[in-house]
Amino acid sequence: MNIVNEFLAYYMQKEPYASPKEIADILSQVELLVKKNKDKSLEELINLIINDNIKDFHDIQKKYGVPGYTIGIKIAGINIKMYGGNINYLGDNMPSNALFDIASMTKFYTQIIAYNLIHEGLFSRDDKIIDLDNRFKNLGNLTVDDILTFATTFKTNGLVKDKKTVEEALDTIFNVNVVEKGKWNYNDIGLIIIKEVMEHLTGLAYPELVDKYINYPLHLTDTHVIVPKTKYHLITATPNFKNAHINDMTANALGGYSGHAGIFSTSDDIIRLLMSVRNDKILPNYVDAYTPGKLNNAVAVMGNVYTANPCGLEKSYVSNFESRDTFAIAGSTRVNAASSSDSAYTVLLNPGSISPDEAKAKEMIVNQERVSKGLKPIDIIKKYEFNRNGNLEERTLIDSRFIIPVDDIAEMVSNVAKTTLKLMFLDFLVKKYDKSINNINIVRNNK
Repeated sequence: MNIVNEFLAYYMQKEPYASPKEIADILSQVELLVKKNKDKSLEELINLIINDNIKDFHDIQKKYGVPGYTIGIKIAGINIKMYGGNINYLGDNMPSNALFDIASMTKFYTQIIAYNLIHEGLFSRDDKIIDLDNRFKNLGNLTVDDILTFATTFKTNGLVKDKKTVEEALDTIFNVNVVEKGKWNYNDIGLIIIKEVMEHLTGLAYPELVDKYINYPLHLTDTHVIVPKTKYHLITATPNFKNAHINDMTANALGGYSGHAGIFSTSDDIIRLLMSVRNDKILPNYVDAYTPGKLNNAVAVMGNVYTANPCGLEKSYVSNFESRDTFAIAGSTRVNAASSSDSAYTVLLNPGSISPDEAKAKEMIVNQERVSKGLKPIDIIKKYEFNRNGNLEERTLIDSRFIIPVDDIAEMVSNVAKTTLKLMFLDFLVKKYDKSINNINIVRNNK
């Protein structure tokens, strides 16, 4: 059996949705690369493999004007980080430890905390929200499980993001109503509710819960709900980077963070967290992160986490080249991350860090195209004012979803997934001849 077939037999046991031939074609590319570059070191071979991912970003940067990026990949003893471009529209270079506004990827952190509190017996999945926190007087028999599986559609009296004070925003949340149960509905409200319930039951604020159940156990030093001023210069993926506010007006209305958005983190910390789900059991019953839910088979039992699906990236954020136990998380700021039992990677972009003038120009271009297709114009950039103790504070929202189409993000994710597979095979191949090779760290700064 040759080396390609040997690895193929191993990898197909992981049940990727891609066919054996599709996988073998990827592996053959690596085999050919190695044969053509016999004089190259392992580090040089890795650099040749990751060149396409760097080109992907430069193509997107040229097409959409995205300031910068960070891509991280970890498999076995190989650690890759590619970063480049600018951290913001001021022209500051992207640092290797940029703090990205991870938007809805925050939901995964909230789920981890909730699962830990369930594991500790503080509450159960079957407990009614109203029994845990009577401030939610309209939720009837809604349970913790209804929220964690995203099986509920909610209705609020007006939009939370339009409320001027934290008190008004919270009052809107406490008076939320249930419209429908038993049908998958991706929304922010559910985990905002869970965040309030967890704070109420533990007496700990959300930043303290993130520290207790995630940062401290994993020794994460670059994951923040409240960014220290000494790190403001590292913030990206938000137009509000100068004052460390995120690119989410609902969370801003609620005081700056909530259960659905509010966390800043680095590529390294995100990968460490994803790998820990299995290795360190930071998430009790971690199979819920990659076991498809009953309400939507493209998402996990944890209803905000994406799982492998036969339709691949058309329905999920998991490529068909990845193993069946892969799970993925994503945020509207155009940040993505995925992990399997063997690997983890990040694809972090920062379109939300373009200037307001650039955002307005893009809005005009996008709306010209939308109107030509009979669609309603949209706002890529919005200004909001919040009353903070009698002082009006302004926030800017840039909707990154309309700057970079989801198809282009999917293509980048697909190519990083293929690169991860190539690196897994390269590691397998090299260790056939030298098992001592380990801990290869490659950092590519592509300005």
